[in-house]
Formats: sequence, C-alpha cells, structure tokens
Amino acid sequence: MKKNKIFYFAALTLVVGLMSGCNFLDKNPDMRASIDTKDKVRLLLVSAYTNANAGIICEFSSDNVIDNNSPDEYNHTNSLLALDKMYDEIFAWLPVVSSDQQDSPKYIWDGCYSAIAACNQALQAIAQLEEKGINMNAEKGEALISRAYHHFLLATVFCQTWKDDVQSKQDSGIHYMTEPETRVKPVYSRGSVYDTYKAIEKDLEEGLKYVSDEYYSVPRYHFNIKAAHAFAARFYVYTRQWDKALEHANYVLTTNDDATLGMLFDAGNIIKNITDISSELNAWIDANSPANLLIYTTMSQASYTVFTDYGRYQLAREARDHTLRGSGPCWSTSAFPGLNRWRVSDQYGSFVAWFYYLFEYTDKVNGYGYIHGVTRAFTTNETLLCRAEAKANLNDIDGAINDLRMWAQGYDVNDGGRMDTLPNGDVNLSLAKIKNFYKEGGDAQYSPVLHNQDISSSWTLSADQIAVIRCALHFRRIETLHTGLRWHDLKRYGIEITHRQGTDPVRTLVWNDDRRAIQLPKEVISAGMSANPRVIKGDNVDSNLEGGMPVTNGEPILTSIIEARAMGAQVTRETND
Repeated sequence: MKKNKIFYFAALTLVVGLMSGCNFLDKNPDMRASIDTKDKVRLLLVSAYTNANAGIICEFSSDNVIDNNSPDEYNHTNSLLALDKMYDEIFAWLPVVSSDQQDSPKYIWDGCYSAIAACNQALQAIAQLEEKGINMNAEKGEALISRAYHHFLLATVFCQTWKDDVQSKQDSGIHYMTEPETRVKPVYSRGSVYDTYKAIEKDLEEGLKYVSDEYYSVPRYHFNIKAAHAFAARFYVYTRQWDKALEHANYVLTTNDDATLGMLFDAGNIIKNITDISSELNAWIDANSPANLLIYTTMSQASYTVFTDYGRYQLAREARDHTLRGSGPCWSTSAFPGLNRWRVSDQYGSFVAWFYYLFEYTDKVNGYGYIHGVTRAFTTNETLLCRAEAKANLNDIDGAINDLRMWAQGYDVNDGGRMDTLPNGDVNLSLAKIKNFYKEGGDAQYSPVLHNQDISSSWTLSADQIAVIRCALHFRRIETLHTGLRWHDLKRYGIEITHRQGTDPVRTLVWNDDRRAIQLPKEVISAGMSANPRVIKGDNVDSNLEGGMPVTNGEPILTSIIEARAMGAQVTRETND
C-alpha cells in the first residue's frame, strides 16, 4: 500500500474489505479528504493499477508448468517442496483455501478491486471538476480504460471464456463496479459473462475517445494511447470481434513491415551482449523500449518458484521441450533461438529473465526488503500475435503468416542460421511449412484439437486457418511464458491439457470443465457471493497435497537480501547448443 495516497485510502480499504467479507469499517467514508484538483486526480490515478500479479495463478493452471515430483521418463521422482501449499492446490485445479498471501486468488481479487476503487473515485472527482469547466479528458480516459482492464483481469481469471452472445449469458460473470462504495455490507450480484464483457467494452470504447499521453512523465507506467489500443486489440481477439482487433492492432503497429519490425524487442542485442540475469531483466522491462507499451510493478513471490528449495512446479520436461527447448516451423534446432534460458538446476527447470525479481530495501543495514515482480501488461510482440490471430480468423492467411514471420524475425539473433532464412535475410515461413509442422495427428502440444465449434457453433475454421492458428498459439506460448496468458488461450480455444501431481494418476482438463474458471476467494464466497460451479467433466483425482512454506497473513513477504543474493548467485544461463 506504499503508493496509495492518504486522500483515498479509506475508499480502497472499504471496497477491499467489503468484497472479501471483512467487517472493519468503523468510520464514515465521507471523512475522506476531497479530491478537488486536477493534480489530486492524477496522483490518485497512480494507484489505478493493481499491485497483484494476476498471471501466476493462471500460469500454474496451464500446461507451461509441470510437477517435478511426478515420475519422469526414467520413472524417477523427486521430493521437492512447493513454495506454498497454495501452489499444490492451483496445480491440482482445486479451490485455494490454504492461503490469502501474494499471488493467491484473494490477493488478486483485492488488488484488482482496489485499483477499480481508485478509478471510480477519480471518475467521481472528474465529473465534479468538469462541471466547473475544467478539461479532464486525459484523466477520464485513463480511469475508464484502467477500470475496464482490471475487470477484464478478474473476468479472465474467475470466469469462463467468452463463448457468444447467447451462451455467455449462462455463465457467471463478476460484479462490475462503476461507483465508489459508500454502503456497509452491500449485496453484490455477479451478472453474466455477457454482462461483464459488455460493460468492459463500454468503458474501453469510451476511454479510447479521451486517452492521451499529455501528462505522463513516463508514459509506459500508465495507459497511454498505444497501450490502450493494444488492450483493445487483445479484448476484441478474446471476444472474437476480429475486424476491431485488426483495427486496434494496426493502430499500435502500423501497416508498414519495417516500422513494425522496429517496434519489436531487440532480442538479438539481449541474447548476444548481456551475460547476467539482472541486466537482462532490466532490458526486458525497460520503460524506454518501444516494445513495452504498459508495465507496472507487483508484489509477487512467484519468482522464488524457480529455486531448487521451492522448485516443485516449474517450466520443465515436456513444458520446456515444447517452448524454450522445442523446435518450430521456421527453426530446426532443439531450442528456440531468440531467448536466453536461465536455470538454477540442470534437473528442475528453466525460465526467462523477465520472470526474475527486483528487490526493494526496507532496511539496508540488516539487508531486508521486499521482492517485486514486473508485469509487462502489453507489448508490441504480443499485439503482433493478436493481429496474426485476427487475420487468420478473417481468412487472411497470407497476412497472418507475414505477421508470424515478423514475430520470428524479431527473434532471429543471426548466430549461425538458427532461424530458417531466405537469401534476402527474411525468416522463411510459409503455409506449406506451417501445415507440415502443425499437421493433424501430429504432436498434440504443437497440434492440439481446437474446440472452436464446441465453444460456439458459428465459429467455423478451415484446415488452413486451423494450422495458422496453431502456429499463432505456439508463438504466443513462447512470447507469454510466465505471464498466465497461455491459460487464457487454452480456455479460448477449448484446448484440453493434463497435469500429473506426484504419483497420482494423470488429471485431464477437458474443454468444457468448470475448473477453467478459477474458484472465487473463500472469503468472497463466505460474504455471500455465489461460487463458481464445480461439475468436473475430466478426471477427478483425490489430491495428496504436500506442505510448502508457512501460510502468511497476506502481507508482502519480507526476505533477506543475503538469502536472495545467495540464491541469485546460483542462476546460470543455458547454452543454445
């Protein structure tokens, strides 16, 4: 809560407390200091961004993480601890009941609704200032889009995927907050996924009319113009409004290939010239990089899951073999050539530098402080893949392949021809190569069954479209490692996955399993909000959960910098050989 300003602290506390079932409100909310100037509104909007990492719970639910305690190809098992018992529950697709600490459903829920409360408080003040003739367009745009974004985060975690205008009215949404809360123990209704997404769309479209870069000292720490359009591109991809997705992605990227390529991450420079993980992390989260459109810091302990002491669940084995160490349609080596792979142990897994942590001192003398993560909420690389997916669904196969080629071109590090290239230096990617690599009946992780027509009967795709979409999803899987977006993609296309926990039988998550909507925090359910249904259509295996770290009270974990440095010293970079 360090960044929260005193004049709206009560508003945030009120909403978080009510949404999580607490009864600690004992003061009139009107005791808040008034927000009566443009500058105060701008200060308020600094905290219109969650400090919770909404992606971690999704990442550990997806096929990007395996259990190192399950038998490997040699039937060898480990006895590693999870970072917290919560991760055992998440990986088993069970409700999280053991923890309300960082990265838990409650922490995500509270963090998003805190940001939404700041937006609503700002919008109320903006309306009052506009009545006095003060132009508040830029502030209004940021507040509306941030409110839409944080409801979108909640919906993608706690709700089923968007299906269509009819079916999405049958699935439970999340409560859409549009006003500051001033009541004690209010009763909230969830509405439907349809209601939630239409409210998001309304705020998003209204906010796009006003969003501006005019007052930001560091635009990429706020919803600037390009970040807002990147959000719109992703939102319209998720709701299958392909023409709108294309329009907003084009706004971000332009329609000029050379200009687009110039906006992507300089992966070649990173992989060739940076040799330590902290420097590489700083390169990926650089606020001056044209590839970063919106970044913000979060209180997250998730990066500690890469360390051997807590390394039960990691990007390892088949998950790593189909991403960082896998082949592709335009690279033939046994590893994706455009990203460094870092590891703590040869045995337990790898990770990409953007998953590493930053450290904030609170006591330099004794070496204590907080670990932080950095969320790269929107990047040009991911927006390019949104555009490729939109074009594929619009049956612009050549346009989609060109976007996919440019994405690969951005990761062509020119270190001995690891990417397949043409004589002119362009990455060689064609429909024939894509169809051959993502062929029907091939490797199930590269060529998964897409349940598009099960999700919506009107969503029909040709064989060419399916192959190109599989390529886009494969590239997205690499591009969005550790962010949780892979879980969204699995839900959107109904891709079925398996998890094996310890020596238990394999669990299967089928396309229409209720567990694709992560269960609401237990405190929210106790306060009276309806829980997500739990009709398990895949395998239902009793969980044999093993203990991890002690449960905390939800506050950021204070960690010794000495311990962090000791663990950090063990991090090594893998070779691409």
